[in-house]
Order: sequence, then C-alpha cells, then structure tokens
Amino acid sequence: MLLHAIMPASRANGPGLRCVVFVQGCSLNCPGCWNSWSHSFHGNDLAIEAVLAELVNCHNQYSVDGFTFSGGEPMQQAEDLANLLRCLRSALPTVSFGMFTGYSEKELETGRYFTRHGVDRERRRTLWRLIRSHLDFAVMGRYNRLQPSDAPMCSSGNQALRLFSARHTKIDFGVQTVEITIAADGLTRTTGFPTLGDPA
Repeated sequence: MLLHAIMPASRANGPGLRCVVFVQGCSLNCPGCWNSWSHSFHGNDLAIEAVLAELVNCHNQYSVDGFTFSGGEPMQQAEDLANLLRCLRSALPTVSFGMFTGYSEKELETGRYFTRHGVDRERRRTLWRLIRSHLDFAVMGRYNRLQPSDAPMCSSGNQALRLFSARHTKIDFGVQTVEITIAADGLTRTTGFPTLGDPA
C-alpha cells in the first residue's frame, strides 16, 4: 500500500478520537485540493502487514475510537484498502471506519473509478462492496472549491456524508474544525477543514 502519512490521533476527521491514514496517490486533480502533496503515485509502498501493525500500535497507544482513510485517494488502492480493512476488523472488531473519497457513490457502485493496479470493472464493483461492508461512514464526491460548505465533514457543497452502519448518526459529526500538530522533531501537520484557507 502506498502510504503518505499516519496521524495517530485526531478529532477533526470523524467522531471521537481517530487515527487518520493518508494514502499516497490520486489522479482526480481537483483544482485547489488541500492535499496536493499526496497526489503522486510515488512513496512508501508498504506491505499490508506492516501498515496493520502500525495501526494496531496507534490504537493501543492512543485508545482511538476509529480509523479514517484519506489521501490521496483511498479507492485508487482498493485492493490494498479492502485487505487492510478486513485485517483491521479482525484485529480490532469494535473500532469505527470512515473514509474520504473524491468518487461519488454511483461511480463506486458501477466500478467507474481508477485503481493503480488496473483491475477490471467487475472487480472494482466487488471491491467497493467489500470496502463498504466495513465502513461506518464515508464523505463522497470531488472537492469543488467554487462550492464552499460548512456542513459536517464536507469541504464542498456537492459532497455527501453517507452512513453505512448504525454505529453513528449525523449528530455525531460536529462542526468543521482545523487541527495543527507539532511533533517533537518540529514537523508541523495541519488537518481538518480550512474554510478560510490554509492556516499555515
């Protein structure tokens, strides 16, 4: 799995305290995307077992309530994502899973999305069904900087927050917020919803 970064604890990316997994690679190229640094399909290509071990460690260290997959575009690594979710669900059966994707639900259901491993359309439909079966929520749709939104979890008005389980209700998703973290080595990371632009 091509991985950009892991943020071990965040309250800006879904209900409760969440570990955020930023995958590397996205070909959608939404104008004004805040995460453009994660678009290239070059980076740390890690075995699923290595990613799983790191995420389980984050859970054990921070007692996170769930994991949110972002990027980059998680669905462009659908094979790896499906395997990782299956393994995580087995290792941590009580946690919540969420995802940000630039694809609409219809595009995913019909297999009209790109994957870096080039699987066929029927396999893409199957992969989406497998991934959806593990997800509790997803924010879906291209980012459109011309349609700013203050709706929970949605950066632009065309995006939709979909609930796929009874674990959460819409009221669990609070107002948009921005988090800035500074690591011991001085690395600064910003995540969340910068409705007034990048605060850095």
